[in-house]
Amino acid sequence: MSLRLGDTVLFIAALFIVLLALPSFCLAAENTIGVIMTGDIPYYQELHKSFMARLGQLGLASKTEVLVQKPYPDHISLSNAARKLIAMEGDVIVVYGAPAAVAVVKERTKIPMVYAAVYEPFMSELKTRYSTGVYVRLSISSLLRYLRSLRQIKTLGVVYSSNEEDSVYQFSELAKLAAQYGMKVDGINLKRHQEAQAMLAKRRVDAVLITGSSVAHMAMGQIIEYAKANAIPYASFFLSTDARAMVSLAANPNQQGEKIADKTQKILDGVSPDKVRSDAATEIELVFNMKDATSMGMKLPMELVTEATKLIK
Repeated sequence: MSLRLGDTVLFIAALFIVLLALPSFCLAAENTIGVIMTGDIPYYQELHKSFMARLGQLGLASKTEVLVQKPYPDHISLSNAARKLIAMEGDVIVVYGAPAAVAVVKERTKIPMVYAAVYEPFMSELKTRYSTGVYVRLSISSLLRYLRSLRQIKTLGVVYSSNEEDSVYQFSELAKLAAQYGMKVDGINLKRHQEAQAMLAKRRVDAVLITGSSVAHMAMGQIIEYAKANAIPYASFFLSTDARAMVSLAANPNQQGEKIADKTQKILDGVSPDKVRSDAATEIELVFNMKDATSMGMKLPMELVTEATKLIK
């Protein structure tokens, strides 16, 4: 009798183990998506949130494992993040920002890549048969015009990072434009966001413009503190649509997240990346912070106010 009881106990125990394993087997992910979110800044967080929400609407979220890497915006960290995702041999790699996209392209992987928030003039660096995505077409000359309408600018402080290729490109564009207006450009090269306060303290500029650098946007608070303390206008280009900057010009991150989710679905369905057309973000946001401008004694010209998609009062 004790033997039969023992056999029964063993059988029940074995059955219990099998039952425990079943849910994990049944719910095993059909797809794996790797994501590189450079710098983990609010703009990319919003983009990723929309990407995930759209995957849910497409019925992909429940059967897709999403592995997120959040490297610091430097070449070594980005390269390591790309290699980790490539080693996992997932189905698609999704990247936010040109530096992350460049890091993946340099690894010469055949895993499809879908990018977002890539500055259009930098697109030539990313044209491969294995990539597609959403690029951003913005006028940096317009942002400079908005700044010049707030105050006479003799010296323009431009915050960029030499570790981020698109930011360097934008700095070069600004230097050429500034020369046309007889302005001097003081380049503030941030490699670590913690250095912003110390580097800014040495500057005497008439306005500050933040390029689409993740490092620079990680230091946004320090930059704004400096600008307010010196009563100078400050603007953000490319990676900010919030109220912190006095003027910001950027592509809506929510639209981009939805667009790249749709492209990702096509690739998971078997469509080759080179058959999935890259396209531009079409929802551009121009935000003016009238509250901060007024408190610092500046007035926004009515012609510029009418161009804004959002006014902070």
